[in-house]
Amino acid sequence: MLMVLVLVTFPLWFGGVPSLRVPMSSTLHMLPSWGQTIPGVVILAACVAIVATAELQRAWLWWIVAAAFCVSFVLNQHRLQPWAYQSAIYAVVFATLDREMARRWLIPLAASVYLYSGLGKLDYQFAHTVGQNFLGAVDLPGIGNLADRFEHNTLAMIALLLPLSEALIAIGLLFRRTRRIAGGCVMLLHLSLVVMLGPWNLDHSNGVLFWNILLIIQAWFLFVKPIAEPRESSPSSSLSPSATAVASADKTVGKRFVAAVVILAIVMPATERWGYWDHWTSWALYSPHSSRAEVQIHRSAMDQLPADMPPFLVDDDSDGWHRLQLNLWSLDRLNVPIYPQARFQLAVASRVAHLYDLSDSVRVIVKGVADRRSGVRKEQRMMGRKEIDAALKHYWIAQ
Repeated sequence: MLMVLVLVTFPLWFGGVPSLRVPMSSTLHMLPSWGQTIPGVVILAACVAIVATAELQRAWLWWIVAAAFCVSFVLNQHRLQPWAYQSAIYAVVFATLDREMARRWLIPLAASVYLYSGLGKLDYQFAHTVGQNFLGAVDLPGIGNLADRFEHNTLAMIALLLPLSEALIAIGLLFRRTRRIAGGCVMLLHLSLVVMLGPWNLDHSNGVLFWNILLIIQAWFLFVKPIAEPRESSPSSSLSPSATAVASADKTVGKRFVAAVVILAIVMPATERWGYWDHWTSWALYSPHSSRAEVQIHRSAMDQLPADMPPFLVDDDSDGWHRLQLNLWSLDRLNVPIYPQARFQLAVASRVAHLYDLSDSVRVIVKGVADRRSGVRKEQRMMGRKEIDAALKHYWIAQ
């Protein structure tokens, strides 16, 4: 499934658009375009080798997958898609732990995804936007479409039942007695998302759909399928005492590293609303509260833009300033949604301004995280390339 996800988002890993490529260091902009493709090639090759290799020999291949993902994220923050971030963490777990120990660590990690995803959507923005879109995409037997039967505020209250249920399911995953039932609910949750988000309905990207399919499979193996008791393994007589000690020390170091990585991935999403951890790496999925940047380009600079950009420019109020539809542009060129972070989108505005010499023909409105109760956002406006570049310096990750 990891190979499938890379292939259905092929342009993100092999080529792409220079304007939509934001590394974690500005010096990496000088890397030739072919250098950007190396991590993707390594990931696919390692996945093929994992499938074709005996289980006991896969550990070092998973380390390669983890390292390639980390390099990918450094070269381009856009590649921090939720499934890619999750895969990088899983690769470290698979490289270090046996099946039973890996399962013990993956259960709370997977449960945290649903807990943060649910809690993140318990807000005004989800209830009044995406949540109602979800409800409007489903016709219930004997009831019909909820959007046709209830007024807006009532639908908003009904919409909040979706993330609340997701959070309760997450809690059920943490306890052995309720895990299998909660796991079955997880499978139904993702199946319903596939129905709502598929090309026959809301028509989301293939990456989103295949990740949901992957999570259905994960829920079966991780939460629902009965697990046999682990067999006691006898120590190998072929190892000398010193070799056994070294192997034991290596396993201890590996377990501590895995524990640190997983605990960090579980704890840090709690800081997302304060801007210390990104929205997607905090599992803010289908959550419209995320920070963002609205990029506008003046009509006087249209001739300076590449031919593929004008179709994604819209003049909302006929004032000569055209809003760049970042999400549609990213979906069209890279097969993935735009990275939902003000930092990243502001950096895209800077890249566009520099690549096409826009100077004062570009402006940006940076919108902060929406207030949980009111949906109101703080806004900051930048006019021209110099102000955009100055604003970027306030973020921790260099552009």
